[in-house]
Amino acid sequence: MSAIQAIDICIVCYRSDVAQLQRLLQSIREAAPGVARHVSIWDNSVDEDASVAIRGALQPFAEDFSSLRCEVSEGNLGFGQANNALARQARSPWLLLLNPDTALLPGSLERILAQAACDPAAAAWEFRQQPFEHPKNYHPVTLETEWVSGAAVLLRRRAFEQIGGFDPKLFLYGEDVDLSWRLRASGWKLRYLPQASVIHDSYRYAGEVKPQQLAGSTLANLLLRARYGSWRDVWQGYRMLWREIRVREAFAGRRRALLRNLLRSLRLLPHFRASRVQAGEHFQPRFAAWDFELRRKGAFFTAPAATEQPLVSILIRTHRRPEWLREALLSVERQTWPHIEIIVIEDGPDLARRMIDIEFAHLAPRLRYHATGTAVGRAQAGNLALAMASGEWFNFLDDDDLLYADHVENLLSVALAEQVPGVYGIAWEVPTEVESAKPLRYRETDWLLRFQMPFNHATLWLENFMPIQTVLFHRRLYERHGGFDVEMDQLEDWNLWTRYTLEDRFVLVDKTTSLYRVPARTEVAIRRQEALDQAYRAARERQQAMRAALSPALIIDEVRSSHSLNQAPTTAHLARRLAERFIPGRMLVNWLLRRRRAV
Repeated sequence: MSAIQAIDICIVCYRSDVAQLQRLLQSIREAAPGVARHVSIWDNSVDEDASVAIRGALQPFAEDFSSLRCEVSEGNLGFGQANNALARQARSPWLLLLNPDTALLPGSLERILAQAACDPAAAAWEFRQQPFEHPKNYHPVTLETEWVSGAAVLLRRRAFEQIGGFDPKLFLYGEDVDLSWRLRASGWKLRYLPQASVIHDSYRYAGEVKPQQLAGSTLANLLLRARYGSWRDVWQGYRMLWREIRVREAFAGRRRALLRNLLRSLRLLPHFRASRVQAGEHFQPRFAAWDFELRRKGAFFTAPAATEQPLVSILIRTHRRPEWLREALLSVERQTWPHIEIIVIEDGPDLARRMIDIEFAHLAPRLRYHATGTAVGRAQAGNLALAMASGEWFNFLDDDDLLYADHVENLLSVALAEQVPGVYGIAWEVPTEVESAKPLRYRETDWLLRFQMPFNHATLWLENFMPIQTVLFHRRLYERHGGFDVEMDQLEDWNLWTRYTLEDRFVLVDKTTSLYRVPARTEVAIRRQEALDQAYRAARERQQAMRAALSPALIIDEVRSSHSLNQAPTTAHLARRLAERFIPGRMLVNWLLRRRRAV
């Protein structure tokens, strides 16, 4: 596809802050200068003073764009219907929707236009929002997401018109989810592009509760259940609404707003049931309580500003699995941290060399590949990677695990701010069933947050709560304590973290930044667990020779706060720990965790 030559930029205002609007227009003026930018504003304010202020804010930019116009609405049409009106007057094949309280960061528009130009399967590309990234999940390799936010998104106008644009019955909140789901049901893909960012002043502070958002989102949820879900989903929505109505009011007018939602939803229910959209091969709706997506933990996590940009070495061990390695490399290539090198050690013959030379040649010399020829084992392969690395910070990544794009950025920013030698994030545990090895096709049966606890020595001495790809550590730990124990082929990372923290402590970064895979098939999981059980006993024996340089006061405090040793365990805790020793019990525990998360 050729490069994009022109875009229509749609901005819907409602008594908007003039300074924020001018900040947005200034960011558009500085972005993608070679692209014709047609800027259209729809003023929903229905307030003469606000409208005059908005028109005045546009005057300094009158000559900066290919066109600049402002439509003043006679009534407040809401977000979706106003964008429909702007789209009908569009001049180009591309619609860029931006909230007036956003601003494009340098290079972001160029990146998203470049992605769209070579991505014919997709209908929408969403920007990353800062300082608070939306927590909805996306695939670290394909960048597919379940829905895109209308606050900052590029849309293919042909796809937008194909499904009839936004539903005017959704006034505010949920209209972008509805648009996204109809696009997916029509066969289009949706992408999330973390490398393209906007500033979005959506919240004044972390955890802010916005009454209008609560009212609008709960109504939208009921209506989308009617359009996309079963009658059981609809009934579940009304049960949740009734529970919300009965709880103590967090702000004045909350109960009244929810009762209005009840009446409005019943009035609109026939329209949304009559316009039902069926699930299919490309689309399955997701109702997660009041949300519409699988959420990464860390909705209001903000990484500290980094004062330096050291080199990070991502160390990948692989063995006869070039298809899996390709995905791991793509997840590293998408990292938002600018200074990264990649060390790949093939444990055995160089089966991945051709793939790397052809598909990842553009990463040279930042990507270095070495094959051992004959298999030397996971521990020795890891030590070779450590010896080859030149970075100041190290991060291991198994070839079937993936990093989200902000993984290194978030972890390293915290490590530098806290001045600690090691940090670790939170990871999804993803049971995966391989359907085809080549080409690689797999089915992910669930996404669970297995470990998400603050650092504690006493807990670490009993179990590893830091999956290998979650940990970023300074090279001085390697230089002081060495690499993996070459006699270990399982739980070698647990042994490494235990040694690296005998004199130090790591810090938890409370955000989901990676995922690791476990077998979904029962027989494979049983064999894996048996091997881990044997390795656990051997790892505990090695701990006998270790000596921790910790103060007695710290040890006492950590024992008291240990997840494993704090108080006598409850019956429920013991039952869970016992159940997880067996595959059927583990499946039951996973099911209970999913049920708890959905409530």
